[in-house]
Amino acid sequence: MTRYQLYTRLRHALTARHWRGHGIHSPMMYRFVREVVLPQRRRRLPEVIATRYGAENVKFVHSVTDVTDGEAKRVVCLLEPFRTAQERHDFDRWFAETHVVAAHLQGLLVLFFDPKLQKQFFRIRN
Repeated sequence: MTRYQLYTRLRHALTARHWRGHGIHSPMMYRFVREVVLPQRRRRLPEVIATRYGAENVKFVHSVTDVTDGEAKRVVCLLEPFRTAQERHDFDRWFAETHVVAAHLQGLLVLFFDPKLQKQFFRIRN
């Protein structure tokens, strides 16, 4: 784990506002937090997300460049996001141009591609 990863984990722990669903006004994200994130341990979340949304609709990636490939999936999970400041900068630039709902969990970034939902970014404690 790099220093930047330690920094981002500490920053996440201090700035994540949504805990147990408080303050989340999107019904889809509230349901995601209450039914998927909270009942599961962090290590099991990727397999639970794949089961919940269907393995054919979920893509697991390890870097931001893989997220931007454009393969049509409904949910994309970025495992260990933001290893470097450059990767964070690339994601922020891509996020500004893309219509997506993002849930940043500790060590996992879940992106929902749904044109019906408003573009949002949530930092969620898990």
